[in-house]
Amino acid sequence: MTHPVLAALHDRPPQARLALVIEGGGMRGAVSGGMVLALHELGFARAFDAVYGSSAGALNGMWLVSGRVPEGIATWTRPELVTQLIRRRRALVRRPVVEVERLVEERYEQLAPGLFADVLQAPTELHPIATDVRTGEPVDLHDQIADAATLRRALRASSALPYLTGPPIELGGRRLLDAGLSAAIPFHAALAQGATHVLVLRSRREGEVATAPSERAARAMDRLLGRIDPAVARAFLTRAEREAEDEQLLARHHADPALRPHILQVRPAPGSPVPGRLERDLDLVSGGLEAGRQAVHALLGPK
Repeated sequence: MTHPVLAALHDRPPQARLALVIEGGGMRGAVSGGMVLALHELGFARAFDAVYGSSAGALNGMWLVSGRVPEGIATWTRPELVTQLIRRRRALVRRPVVEVERLVEERYEQLAPGLFADVLQAPTELHPIATDVRTGEPVDLHDQIADAATLRRALRASSALPYLTGPPIELGGRRLLDAGLSAAIPFHAALAQGATHVLVLRSRREGEVATAPSERAARAMDRLLGRIDPAVARAFLTRAEREAEDEQLLARHHADPALRPHILQVRPAPGSPVPGRLERDLDLVSGGLEAGRQAVHALLGPK
C-alpha cells in the first residue's frame, strides 16, 4: 500500500496536519539540504504546515519556508562560504571554530536580500529547536520569533555548538545551545503539536546511530560542558541512549503505515558519501548533497 505520508503529500486528507522534520549534524546537513532541494524540485515545498529543524536542519528548513531553496541550498557547496565558516586554527586565538554568527547575521542576507522577511511572511511555520542550558531539554523557538532579529537568534541558537561557535545564545529569557544535544531528530515537537503526517529527512545513512563517548571522553566532556551547566553535560552523556529510543520509534512507524501518527523517513542510500560534522572537503559535501537529493527523488518522484 502507499504510505499515508506519501498519499497526504499528493492529496491532503481532511483535518490533516503535515509536518516536515529535518535532522541536524553540522556539515552533514548538506545531505538534508539535498533532500530539501529535491522537495522543491518535485513541487512539495509548500505541502507542509510546519517545518521543524535541529541545528543545520533548521537552516535548511529556513530556506524551504522562505521559498528561496535554489539560492540557499547552493551555499553548502560554495567554497568561500565553507572555508570561512569552519577554521580550526581560530581556536588558537580563542575565536569560534565555526562562525555561525557571521553566516546567519551577515552572509545569508547578502546572498539572498529579503530572505528573513520572506520567512516571516510565509504560510508555513518554521520551528527551530534548541537545547535549554538550564534544563538540558529541547525547546521549540517558534513562539520566540517576532521579527528578523529574533529569527536570526533562533537559528543561531539551534546551531550553537558548545565552545565551537561561542557562548550560549540568549533568547526569550533562556540560554540556548545546539539542538543536537537534546533533539537531533526533532520529531517530538511536531507530534506534541498535533502533526498527523510527518516526513523526516535524515542526514545519517540507514544503520548509523549516535554512539556513546568512551569513558575517557565522557569524563573530559563532563568537565568541559559542566562549566556551562551540569544539565548540558548530562544531555550530552545521555544523547546516544535517547537517540536509540527515537530510532526505534521512527523505525516502527516507518515500517507500519497503519500506526498513527503516520511517520515516514528518508535517508541517504547505503554507501552514499556523508560529510563529517566539521567537513571542509567540498567534493564530499557535494556528494552528500546529491545523495540526499537522489534519496528524495527515489522515494517521492514519478515511478
